[in-house]
Amino acid sequence: MRTFENQVQKVKNDVYRKVSEYCFDDSLVNKLPIIAEELNEGPNPTLRCCVYHERAVTNERIHMCLGGDKNNPNLIEVLPAACDQCTVNRYAVNESCRGCIAHRCKQSCPVDAISFINNRAIIDYDQCIECGKCHKACPYNAISDVMRPCIKACPTKAISVDMNKKAIIDETKCISCGACVYRCPFGAIQDKSQITEVVKQLKNHHHNLYGIIAPAIATQFDYVNLGQVVSALKIIGFKDVVEVALGADLVAYHEAEEFVEKMNEGANILTTSCCPGFVKYIQQEFPMLVDSMSTTVSPMIATARMIKSVDKEASIVFIGPCIAKKGEEHLWGLHKEIDYVLTFEELTGIIESRDIDMTSLDSSPLNNASPYGRGFAKTSGVTNALNAIMEEKHPEIEYDTVVCNGIDECKKALTLAKLGKLQNTFIEGMACVGGCIKGPATMHYGNDDTKKLSSYCKNALEVSTLDAIRIFDDMAINLSR
Repeated sequence: MRTFENQVQKVKNDVYRKVSEYCFDDSLVNKLPIIAEELNEGPNPTLRCCVYHERAVTNERIHMCLGGDKNNPNLIEVLPAACDQCTVNRYAVNESCRGCIAHRCKQSCPVDAISFINNRAIIDYDQCIECGKCHKACPYNAISDVMRPCIKACPTKAISVDMNKKAIIDETKCISCGACVYRCPFGAIQDKSQITEVVKQLKNHHHNLYGIIAPAIATQFDYVNLGQVVSALKIIGFKDVVEVALGADLVAYHEAEEFVEKMNEGANILTTSCCPGFVKYIQQEFPMLVDSMSTTVSPMIATARMIKSVDKEASIVFIGPCIAKKGEEHLWGLHKEIDYVLTFEELTGIIESRDIDMTSLDSSPLNNASPYGRGFAKTSGVTNALNAIMEEKHPEIEYDTVVCNGIDECKKALTLAKLGKLQNTFIEGMACVGGCIKGPATMHYGNDDTKKLSSYCKNALEVSTLDAIRIFDDMAINLSR
């Protein structure tokens, strides 16, 4: 049976499941006013101050299932009713304050915001500018840094607090990495969903609807095997299921050839383009390096193009751990390469809404890719695939690689590139620390995720990237943007 790692996962799943159930039954419009009452029956609350507050939050989650605020272009929104219980003042004097006579905290404060009452430091928050100097100066660590989890998690400083003590997201800085979505302990930040649109396609028996699943799925369902998940996808209405790892094999080969071509032209670096959070970060913070980004499409787009080259009427649903994938096409000005994007959380809600017992299903095969394509799901996976291809195809070429695990490391590498400190270097950038298997919309964050992915890689039918893509030798699939 499925277990939830925390209550945030469960309450989100409850909404996804209920919305999907009523969407399949063609009763969603009529049921919308009562879903919150069904999920939060009362009279006593279970998670919030009162049942009415719980229903208000549930209604906001339902709104996100319907696409969220259409006037807000950002993929991620703050749920006002859910965002209400975080400490706003960043620095606070704790019980360790000894009322010492040195008063280093007061001396360090540039705005004179600290005074002493009854031999204890007091912070005047009307004066405090949150510079942190008092926190660093205190010899007893008696001034705590209580930064909000969402603000602390955001790698681009896109989150602040408004006058009503609610978190707000600056869309000009947000890269849709989803770190805030995962880190908020109240589930008060959520991504917009296309779940109702996908269910409508499934309900109407769209005969050319394909599900393409990211390799990070290997770490998600610890109570069934991957073949049973594939069977469930076919039962709910997908014509076929293809692993995005095959698209990753295509991308690895194409990107390796592009890297060689760039070096021959005298270019110093090539950055990966498979992580949309990393791509958006470059576009926003390092625009001078945009021309150094790979022009190879992501594995998601490559897989979609591969399918549509065979089935012209195909509609594609990408299923993965990533929120930024929901806006990837807009980064490049592409249109309808991918028809819909679902997270693993949303997919599970759909499956459970049909009362499917996956543990009882036979397994369906999924053997499209190589170990290297499947390895894209973790940090260093892209680089490992490139190295294998370079060793086989271009052993004479000398080059360097830099693997960036999270935006902080990306910033360091891109800064070196900007200053011209890197030569003949392939830069792999992952917005999520650990790679896609640690994405914001995954259901499992266990310590054995890497081990599970390694097993998934070892069980691949193909041995190498070149083996996996050999069937495409006679097919003209455009892998450039």
